[in-house]
Amino acid sequence: MTLDDHQSLIDLGVSFGPTYITAAGFTAEQPPIPVARVRGSGAYQAYLRDTLVSEGVRIQSQGEWYIRQGGALIPAPPDTHGFDHAQAIFVDALQTIKRAAIEAVHHPLEIAAVSRPEHFNESSKQAVIEALMEVEPSSYRQHWQVIRSTVASWLAYGLFTCDGLGMDSAACDIDEGPHRVLIVEYQETYLQLFIVDVAAETCEIESRTQFHELGENAVFDAANAKWVGRLQKFLRDDNSDTVLTAHYAKIQDTLRDFLVEHEFIPGYPDSYTPGGPPVQRKSTTEYPDQWEFARAVVLSGDASESGFQALRSSVYEALSQHEDKMRNSIDPLYVEAMGAAQRGRHQVLNPGFLDDIISTNFVSWPERDEL
Repeated sequence: MTLDDHQSLIDLGVSFGPTYITAAGFTAEQPPIPVARVRGSGAYQAYLRDTLVSEGVRIQSQGEWYIRQGGALIPAPPDTHGFDHAQAIFVDALQTIKRAAIEAVHHPLEIAAVSRPEHFNESSKQAVIEALMEVEPSSYRQHWQVIRSTVASWLAYGLFTCDGLGMDSAACDIDEGPHRVLIVEYQETYLQLFIVDVAAETCEIESRTQFHELGENAVFDAANAKWVGRLQKFLRDDNSDTVLTAHYAKIQDTLRDFLVEHEFIPGYPDSYTPGGPPVQRKSTTEYPDQWEFARAVVLSGDASESGFQALRSSVYEALSQHEDKMRNSIDPLYVEAMGAAQRGRHQVLNPGFLDDIISTNFVSWPERDEL
C-alpha cells in the first residue's frame, strides 16, 4: 500500500522522537504506511533533551518535585517542572504532525495512538496523555493509547506472534519463552540499546543502556563554534572516512560488549583477540544458553539514512551468527510511528478492547504494555 491509496486511511499513529515527530496511517485491512515527518520545534527538542538529562535526577514524590544531589533530595525550582509548558509543547507537536499528515493525504485524519520515549517520567507521560486528549477529544481517546517506544517496535514488526519472530507456528508456543529481542535506537543525539522479552501480550525490558557519545551527531560535534568550520573542512578531506570508520567501529565494539554482557551472543574466552569473532560454546537441552532465545533485531531512531546504513553494517558485524534476525522491512525513522499505528488500528477496529481493560481493573495497565 502507498500514499496513492490514501483515501482508505482511517487514522494515524504518531511517534515522539528526540528530534523528529513522525506519523503512519492505517486502514482496516492493510498494514500501516509512513505518512509524514516534521522536525520538532526548538522548544520541543530542548524539552526532550532536558528529560533525558534529568532522568533519575528530577523526581516527583507525594506531589512535590525534587532534584537528587548525591544521596539527598532537595526541592526543585519551579521552572524545572512546568507541566503546563510540557503539555503545550506536545499539543503543538501533535497539531503540527497532524497538519502535515492531512496535507500529505488530502483528507481528514485523527491521531489514534502515540509512541513516547522510554525514559519519560510520570509527569512527561501525563503531559503527552493530556495533550492527546486536548487535540483528539473523541470518547475513546484514553491514556492506554500512549505507549513506550519499545512496545511500538514490538507492535510494528508483529513480534507478538510466532510468525513475527520467525519461528515455526506449528511448533512454537509464543507464551513459552523467553523470546529475546534486541532494539537499537540510533538517534542524532544518542545510541540506546534494549533487550526485551516478548510474548503474545507483553513486552518487558530486560536491560537498557544509553550512550550519549555515540549518537550520529557525535562525530560532528565541536566544543566551540569557531571549530565548526575547521571540522567540516576536515571531514571533506581524505580524513573523513577515517573519522566515520572510527565512530562506527566504536559502536560495533560497544554493541558487541553489550550483547555479550547480556548473553545475546556467545561470550569471549580468556584468549579472545579484540576485533575477533565470538566463540561458539556447545550447550545442552537441559541448560540452553540465553543467546539461543535471540529472536529478532530491530533498528529505529531519527539518524540519517546514511547513518543507518553504516550502523546496519556495524550491527551485522557485532551480531555474528544472528544476522538472519535483522528486521529491515520498515524505515527505522518510522518504526515507532508504525507501531503506534498498529496500536491505534487495534483499538479503532476493536472498540470493546478498552472496555475489556477497564472491566479487569488493571490500574497499572500502561506499564503492563500488553497488546
